[in-house]
Amino acid sequence: MESYKVALRSKESGSNKTLLNKGFVPGIVYGKGSDPTKIFFDNKILYQLMRSGSFYTKIIELEIEGKIEKILPKQLQYHPVTDKLIHFDFLRVKEDTKVTVEVPVEFLNQDICPGLKKGGVLNLVRRLIELSCNASNIPDKLQFDLEEKDIGDAIKISNIDLPEGVKPTITDRDFVVATLVPPTIEVEEEPKPEEEGTEEGTEEGTEEGTDGKEQTEDIKEKTEDKKEDTIKEDSKKESK
Repeated sequence: MESYKVALRSKESGSNKTLLNKGFVPGIVYGKGSDPTKIFFDNKILYQLMRSGSFYTKIIELEIEGKIEKILPKQLQYHPVTDKLIHFDFLRVKEDTKVTVEVPVEFLNQDICPGLKKGGVLNLVRRLIELSCNASNIPDKLQFDLEEKDIGDAIKISNIDLPEGVKPTITDRDFVVATLVPPTIEVEEEPKPEEEGTEEGTEEGTEEGTDGKEQTEDIKEKTEDKKEDTIKEDSKKESK
């Protein structure tokens, strides 16, 4: 196992803000029956470890003042505005130290799963399973084979094989980890007959209204023409 050299925090190393500005992350190592140790870690190396994919389930060896310490990452603290890592908590462990960790579940043979081939969907109820085990026996992940699972089936914690000495922290029930559910189909609603009739009636009414308006205008024009003819006839009579 590769070890990573870290340094103790002191007055000479400066404040946490100074360390952050220099490219280091301040943190603390603690454990049962031992005094907490304040250290700081190189920012680049710490981020490499965090991107490994099993950061919270992997024992890391640190070299502190020439002494090798085995630790397990427990908590990371980020700046509320910049999201920059500003502090870490590491748990000092031994081979028989009992730890609580969250481990992901990997589902095998999804390509040949009967339920998925029918269009079903794998609904993950729990992406991570909280386990209790010795620090020397932490699994990187749990696995479950979907080869014979169909739509409507549920995968419970009792269906998943756990390594010896590894137990879920929830012990009062056989909880569900995932389910195979039917596909979701969206059906377009057809317009109701009443709505169609209303729309047609509105359109017809509009057309009728337009025709009526045109007829009224024609009558008005004819009435005005008659008035003009009457005036012309009266004028002729007077001139005679």
